[in-house]
Amino acid sequence: MTINSKCKFIATAILIFFSTQQALFASTVLEVDVDYLLDKAKLIFEGEVVSSEAKWTQDKTSILTFITFKVKDVIKGNISSPNITLRFAGGTVGEIGLQISGMVYPTVGENGIYFFENPDTQMINPLVGWGQGHFRIKKDNKGVERVLTEGDTPVLGLDIAGTNATKKNDTSKPSVIPFSHGVARGVRTNNRKDAMHTAMQKKIFKDTLKARMSATSSKANSKPLTTGK
Repeated sequence: MTINSKCKFIATAILIFFSTQQALFASTVLEVDVDYLLDKAKLIFEGEVVSSEAKWTQDKTSILTFITFKVKDVIKGNISSPNITLRFAGGTVGEIGLQISGMVYPTVGENGIYFFENPDTQMINPLVGWGQGHFRIKKDNKGVERVLTEGDTPVLGLDIAGTNATKKNDTSKPSVIPFSHGVARGVRTNNRKDAMHTAMQKKIFKDTLKARMSATSSKANSKPLTTGK
């Protein structure tokens, strides 16, 4: 979603507090599933955050935070440089800040796996589903790299063959709009943040994503051709 377009994920963006020092926006993000993350992300990679800097826009009407990642492994998409810089809305410059509720910025030194919707387009949050497309990588007490959610909850597994409310052939209308709590449908988690040893190993997590994308591509290419009479 672009800043100037109608938000797909944000149900509300209401200015709830303003002073000469800080503006605070509230946001509500729709829940998506893992298939949606894989389909909508143009770029998925494992990387490390190497820098973060907030700046005013050229017209001095807003603030953007520029976050640079050192790419370690591209899971989907292509990049022309080992480093990539992406823009997130909000941030603090001096004593002036623009804060967006629900926005979690990848921090310097963080390692993770990131699902970006479109690196070439300015968005409020370029991560697909906001926090739903943001996974952290941390080492357990034995040095094994494991995968956590944006909120540092251990990821146990991915049920990525489940239902997808965004499928074109799904004509049903849910009675209640599913808002995100930070984790995509199909991501199984352990609510105990201290249970690091239960989280998926990084390699298994990435291999699972790649296998799902390969299976989806093969299924799409195997559809029978039809000819008119």
